[in-house]
Amino acid sequence: MRLLGFLKKEIIQTLRNRVMLVAILIMPLVQAVIITIALDNEAKNINLAIDCKANDYLMQKIKDKTIASGWFNKVNSLRESPFRAVQTGKADAVIIAPEKGFTKSVGEFRPQLQLLVDATNVVKAQAIEAYVKSIVGSVLKECKLLPFSSVNASSGIEFKTRILFNPEMNSTHYLFPFLIVIIMTVTMMSLVCISIAREKETGTIETLIAAPIKSYQLILGKSVPYVVIGFINLFTMLWLGKIIFGLPFRGSFPLFVLLFFVFAFAICAFGVFLSTFCQTQQQALLGMMIFLFLSLMLSGGLGAIENMPPMLKWLAHLLPLSHYTTLARNMILKGTDLQFFLTHTGSIFLFGCVSAIAAFKRFKTTL
Repeated sequence: MRLLGFLKKEIIQTLRNRVMLVAILIMPLVQAVIITIALDNEAKNINLAIDCKANDYLMQKIKDKTIASGWFNKVNSLRESPFRAVQTGKADAVIIAPEKGFTKSVGEFRPQLQLLVDATNVVKAQAIEAYVKSIVGSVLKECKLLPFSSVNASSGIEFKTRILFNPEMNSTHYLFPFLIVIIMTVTMMSLVCISIAREKETGTIETLIAAPIKSYQLILGKSVPYVVIGFINLFTMLWLGKIIFGLPFRGSFPLFVLLFFVFAFAICAFGVFLSTFCQTQQQALLGMMIFLFLSLMLSGGLGAIENMPPMLKWLAHLLPLSHYTTLARNMILKGTDLQFFLTHTGSIFLFGCVSAIAAFKRFKTTL
């Protein structure tokens, strides 16, 4: 009987807490739906560029068939080298015809093509090569230029495939930058949010507010120590990645440091904003888990953002984790393109500014 009374008390207490009720009953359903839709690992919406002469008949046929396949997105005419197009992310792959033209090389019975593939995403890179070979073989078969077996590259078509930025096709190099993002986010955001909620729960927040310091000084005092911890963790993980997994680092080190501090500013500002809605550490933990879980699923670390429905894609581009994941992965594996860096860093900084303004206003009015 005592046990039943205790269970009844816990159920009633849980049902009275609206925040807890939403977190344990409604959010799991929302998360399940969003994750099922977002985590589509099929290789599609691939940005494909074709470098050829305008009068190359077979290459134009190949271009039309790649777009019609539904796997590829058309990339406008290249204004830069094919390698540069892949490095800057404008193209996931580039098909390069021979200088004299692919149609002429087929007529001379020496068909050959060069394929540049961005292999930072190993699964996508493997699919790209298979898709392109299948389409080229299909075009030649339709034109009755090669037998059906020519769908295979070894049966007459010489493919010179260059695997860029991850030539060993090592999936660890693709996943490790995402793990860095996860640890950075959890370390800084959770500690900042729970730290402020703990002060509220224990009643010491009033003492801090009464102290001769301004609100922004209190927020900085709660955030800066965890940013320092995150900074130490970042370079410890990069060092371990280099030593254990042979992780390269091809970008600009000063820009990578700048990116970290911009991201730290954004994620800590949102952590403070979230803490203004929480009165206990339990509420802070639940709110943080909901935000982090959805953000990580929409960040592009596990499933390609390009494959998401428009609404989820729009939401993913609002979140700082998607920009940080994309930029960190590119800086580590590809190098640094300044325009690419400024675009994503600017989005993170804008999110941080909005979160900081909202956090500061709520911090003054709710405490």
